[in-house]
Amino acid sequence: MNQWLLYLYDVLQTHRRWLWIAFVCVLLPLLVLALTLRYNEDIMDFLPIADEDRESMVIYQQQQSANRLVLIIEGEDPDLICDAIDSCAERIPGLITEVDIDTYLERLRYVHSQMPYFLTETDYARLDSLFSPEAMHAALDRDRRILSAPGTGFLSQAIQTDPLGLLPLSVGARGQFSGAEAQTAFTSYDGYMMTADQRMGFCFYDTPYGGTETQQNARLIDSLQSAIDHLQPQFSSLQMRWLGAPVVAVGNARRIKIDTAMCIGLSLVLIIALLLYAFPRKRDIWLILLSISFGWLFGMAVLRLYTPTISAIVLGIGSVLIGIAVNYPLHLLVHQRYTTSVRQTLSEVLTPLVVGNITTVGAFLTLIPLHAEALRDLGIFAASMLVGTILFCVLVLPHLMSAQPTPLREIRIPALRTQRTTFPVAATVLLVLTVAAGSYLILCPQERFDSNLSHINYMTPQQRADFAYFDSISNPSSAVGRPTYLAPTAREELTHRAELWQTYWQTHSADSVAMHLRHEAEQAGFRPDVFEPFCTMLTSWQPMADINTETLGELWPGRFDSATLNAHLTRQLSDHFDYIGLCCSLIVFLFLWLSFRNLWLALIAFVPMALSWVWILAIMQLLGLQFNIVNIILATFIFGQGDDYTIFVVEGLLYEHRTGRPMLPQYRQSIFLSALIMLVGIGILVLAVHPAMHMLGAVTLIGMCTVVLMALTIPNLLFRLLVRWCPRRIE
Repeated sequence: MNQWLLYLYDVLQTHRRWLWIAFVCVLLPLLVLALTLRYNEDIMDFLPIADEDRESMVIYQQQQSANRLVLIIEGEDPDLICDAIDSCAERIPGLITEVDIDTYLERLRYVHSQMPYFLTETDYARLDSLFSPEAMHAALDRDRRILSAPGTGFLSQAIQTDPLGLLPLSVGARGQFSGAEAQTAFTSYDGYMMTADQRMGFCFYDTPYGGTETQQNARLIDSLQSAIDHLQPQFSSLQMRWLGAPVVAVGNARRIKIDTAMCIGLSLVLIIALLLYAFPRKRDIWLILLSISFGWLFGMAVLRLYTPTISAIVLGIGSVLIGIAVNYPLHLLVHQRYTTSVRQTLSEVLTPLVVGNITTVGAFLTLIPLHAEALRDLGIFAASMLVGTILFCVLVLPHLMSAQPTPLREIRIPALRTQRTTFPVAATVLLVLTVAAGSYLILCPQERFDSNLSHINYMTPQQRADFAYFDSISNPSSAVGRPTYLAPTAREELTHRAELWQTYWQTHSADSVAMHLRHEAEQAGFRPDVFEPFCTMLTSWQPMADINTETLGELWPGRFDSATLNAHLTRQLSDHFDYIGLCCSLIVFLFLWLSFRNLWLALIAFVPMALSWVWILAIMQLLGLQFNIVNIILATFIFGQGDDYTIFVVEGLLYEHRTGRPMLPQYRQSIFLSALIMLVGIGILVLAVHPAMHMLGAVTLIGMCTVVLMALTIPNLLFRLLVRWCPRRIE
């Protein structure tokens, strides 16, 4: 390959005009494609949702009212809150202000008529106790006290169709009643929905754009906010604010845009400042920026051929990719200082440059088969960007470089100049610490994934407080059982639940239970036929011929729980994490083996990356950091960046061993300068306010520092040991 690329360099050097014509012909379509790429800011794109899980996810989003905005009006005077709701309804067409009791009761009747679809295996463990005569007597006594309390007439339908509390959420709701008083979480005040203490009133607005269409929702929310801002002076004693999934999504989108612009802009400024210090000649700075810009443009154009949209978070991660891409022009320019011609520089750097690029691109390509859309886009964008950068550096950059040696201010590191004494000791210490880190991971295993989306979503303190409040009053601690998420597919799970119901009554008598219930009801003072709908359901229920999963999921949201969904996603993420680690390892090692054509040299280059990963996991565990759906890409980044560094170190060691000419110092200079640039680019992400981007920066900083430390020490020690004990293995 080297000979072919050098021949191509010679041909283009003598036909410069054709080179620039071809470059312009390639550049123009790349610009057109990149400019037509659209952006979104939906954090859900990072979720690893397989095709078989999409039906369940649709139900989950429906029951979570993902397209509903809630207007919260808080104050001390409930009558003033009602007046404010009326004023808001006048200014906002389509605002839902009153509780539709009839619709609620209709849905409740349907839910109870299809009760077996909402019972899980955990629920069946307590059915025997619910059907005992003592439990029936206690349940009916509780029902009688609830119905005698004022303001609880709307619960009569629920009690009539489920007197024994088979559904856990019904039991939880009834558990809130004490004595003759009903203390529900929400109440109706003159037809308006309020909290029990009448300090908060609610009205609702359904966005027609869905919960994740941030661009349209942003304009809608601005309009709705403007309407209540206009009314705020009239109701100065009240607090009015919007809440809901669309509000959070829009807030995330705006925060991501701000953080992305800040991180990329500030990282470029700091990187340019660092390059200006290292390269006194401004021409070299422009060549580096031109190489990165072409690679970025190439990556966006290739991604546009695959998809019309890209997540803005992916572009935010671009500040990390800049640190990887800058390696290629950096190595060429730094090495030019130590040679007499551009052709000689190209011939000496070409092999580690191309091999490092291939392994890095291969690592990022492992993201493409994943189910998460944003991770696939990132894999395509990162691989394409690095391919575009290396093509520019190999085909175009040498013709722009000066034949004169590159002026460079060296960044002197004492440990680098005392390698014979410092490096073996340091590397040995690192190996001992690695064993300790591995032992710590084995003996003290912890959960490495955080699948709670609220932890990586940006919310204001007020929004977090509101969500926490509603969660506390909507999920009483007295509720029995735990809701479950429909997985792997909603239809299969519902069919399974119907089978559980039929299996249970094969060993129990539904007629006997119905007879005992009628008897206990008569003893408790109820009419004999008052619970006949429930008895009919027990004795005559049959599964649906065609299960309507959307209706069932929407009507009974309490049976689909985010905690169980998070656990399901955690398993998916864990599988993806293992897949990424295994594939990256195999791809990098195979290319190293093919490149060096020597198993021992490949191992010397690969071992530092493996040890780095042990360190990263141990340090994260010590600091209490976890992987999430965004920073899971750290695996590809570590392998991609680490192999570049170790390849250059091993190439330098091998060159010095075979020729006796010093080569490692210039390689180390470019590695260390590249690492500084990378740390600047990544460190900026720590300044991001958005939790996902902030965590990405924090975790990647740990990985970057570890990779540099390992690359500059471990290969040196292993190579010297190999030379001393098995010198023939290097030939």
